Amino acid sequence: METKLFLTADEETKAYQMLNLLELHDESADFLHPVDWKLLAIPDYPLQIKNPMDLGSIKKKIKSKAYHNLSDFIADVQLVWNNCKTYNESHTDVYQQAEFLEKQMRRYCTKLKIPVPRGQAKHLRDEEEIVREDPNVVSFEEKWEMTEQIKKLGQSTLEEIVQLITTNAPHAVENEEQEKIKVKLDEVDRDTFTKMQEIIVRSFTVDEGAPHKKAKRS
Repeated sequence: METKLFLTADEETKAYQMLNLLELHDESADFLHPVDWKLLAIPDYPLQIKNPMDLGSIKKKIKSKAYHNLSDFIADVQLVWNNCKTYNESHTDVYQQAEFLEKQMRRYCTKLKIPVPRGQAKHLRDEEEIVREDPNVVSFEEKWEMTEQIKKLGQSTLEEIVQLITTNAPHAVENEEQEKIKVKLDEVDRDTFTKMQEIIVRSFTVDEGAPHKKAKRS
């Protein structure tokens, strides 16, 4: 009987999807790289945190085939939040950022069918119940589907969507670099999200109904 030594291609995809989703949140900035305790002048950090971990290191471990299963992978992601909450006081911004990202991780676990870290299942069921009860909450599936659809849109449709969000939910638009804009779907309200869906559907309908030009023969 053959023993599975590494993550399968499908499991690797799920692991990368998890990390990419977490990195979409601004709160992830402090967790992308190892804690530089020398630069931060916190010499007691390595004394308190015996197993440091960060999202960048987890990506490297995936690439180097260090994980045997998704449970080991998600345990490392959980370790990032645990370390932060162990070292920092609960009133600090970084502690609260870790709590927020931990909550997002639990949601993404169930959507991507990744084993939920031990002790997190009850929290996950409670959060999913809140989402089901509130029709104004945009679900993970809807945001994920829209992210995939946006990749297929033309420039004019993208500009129309950005203009809509800039008008209706300006806090969800962030200018990163020249001519580069980041849209935070987590901060888009239901009404704006619905209008975005209408624009996308209209765009796809127009594209499908447009006559296809025949290629010229050389």
